[in-house]
Amino acid sequence: MLRRIACFFLLLLFAAGCISTLRAQSQDPNDPLTEDEVQQIRESKTNPNERIKLYIKFIDERLDAMKQFSGPGKSANEKAQVRDKLEEFTRLCDELQDNLDTYDEAHADIRKSLKELVADTARWPEALKAAGADPSYDFSHKTALEAAKSATDEAHQMSLEQDVYFDAHKKERGGTGTGPS
Repeated sequence: MLRRIACFFLLLLFAAGCISTLRAQSQDPNDPLTEDEVQQIRESKTNPNERIKLYIKFIDERLDAMKQFSGPGKSANEKAQVRDKLEEFTRLCDELQDNLDTYDEAHADIRKSLKELVADTARWPEALKAAGADPSYDFSHKTALEAAKSATDEAHQMSLEQDVYFDAHKKERGGTGTGPS
């Protein structure tokens, strides 16, 4: 009986190990981040300002990559590349906004990175428009423009709210205004 229980637990541990190995090996094909970028995001988990700056960097890299394929007379492969970068841009904007929502709920002081984000998001729509129009990626293009506008609006609104919130807490506590004590 004891042997059966031991075999059962060994089988259970083996199955759990196989499942976790398979999960680790198979990256979500819809994930816009590379393994290196995922690692950088993980390493910045305790520093919200750094994490936001990483998302800005990754989004800017997608926009720069898209510029390489811009212009008239694109091949089918280049059009597919533009579509892929537009979709990555949109997913990265969504992830960035999810992080902003989390930091907002926690009242994390991200004013420093929000200033950079507000400035950066203001130029994203123009960078996206530089890709030009094409029926093969029209939907992705429109979605990316909507994501850019949404990110711009959220960054601007959150920046204003953070200034008010931390100024109020600075006055209440007579401190530096870097966050609630």
